[in-house]
Amino acid sequence: MRASGRILLTMLMVVCAFGVTLGVAQAQQKFTAKIADILPPDHPHSTTMKFFSDKVKERTKGRMDIQVFPAAQLGQTKDLFMGVQAGSIEMAKMPMSFSGEWIPESKVWDLPYLFNNREGLWKAMRGPVGNKFMSEFYPRQGLVGLFWVDDGGRSIYTHKPIRKPEDLKGLKIRVQPSDIQIDAINKMGGIGTALAFGEVYLAIQQKVIDGAENSPAMVWTTKHWEIARVYSLTEQFWSVSAFIANKKWWDGLPADIKSEMMAAAPETEKYFVDTYVALENKCIDLLKGQGVTVVTDVDKATFEKRIEPVYESFIKKYAFGKDLLDQVRASMK
Repeated sequence: MRASGRILLTMLMVVCAFGVTLGVAQAQQKFTAKIADILPPDHPHSTTMKFFSDKVKERTKGRMDIQVFPAAQLGQTKDLFMGVQAGSIEMAKMPMSFSGEWIPESKVWDLPYLFNNREGLWKAMRGPVGNKFMSEFYPRQGLVGLFWVDDGGRSIYTHKPIRKPEDLKGLKIRVQPSDIQIDAINKMGGIGTALAFGEVYLAIQQKVIDGAENSPAMVWTTKHWEIARVYSLTEQFWSVSAFIANKKWWDGLPADIKSEMMAAAPETEKYFVDTYVALENKCIDLLKGQGVTVVTDVDKATFEKRIEPVYESFIKKYAFGKDLLDQVRASMK
């Protein structure tokens, strides 16, 4: 064999060996990431983060270690969102009511009395509209949608029973930072007031606001029942959130890691629903056990009539409004 041939053969062997070594190294490489939310460690959203972390670690045989940060350890919702966008936090929960400033389509989830139950809500989340968020709307913002969670039907808690619009007159009710939710509470008879979730307890205690609205599980796990002793089942909103990831970080992960993380997503959603429903079924009794008055005879029909202009404004303001709303409603059938 000529010298040049031997040299070429040697070079090919070196390249092949390097490729094998590199492939082995990539297969053995380990990754760490953070996932965060603002809710207490015992809330289903927090335990769901832990489930996702454990499931991904199991599926990747320890190659992906997701560190869980509940209870606003890494900041409030806006801090988490900005952190994910900047890449300083790899993953976090983003409520739809918060993301409307960047993704106007998400405002459809804020419409009052759009959903009557969790079954209809999840049909929409897992249907064509939910898929658009995961495949189109999030990537436009440099984000990757991982999995969905909800937080149940949101009702008003304050110092008096709320059965009809007149009962809300003059009451400042905290809502999420959503112009639609503010407008809805105003139309229902109250004064919608946007406020960071972490400030709600003290604001009610100091009478800066008169109350707030949230799900039974949230009222229970955050102990807001200690400072607002009447919970009226108005159920005007259903809370929708997605866990998102920084797209640049995501794109840098090996294909098999991404595949296993995505495979863990539906398992995580199932875990969440099972866990949340189990807690939700207990929470009303738990609140009653603490002396909270739970009002069930709410005139929802009158409230629903009062909020019709909110839908009219949504359709008029957004070119996509009617079509997107129709798609959500169609997915629930």
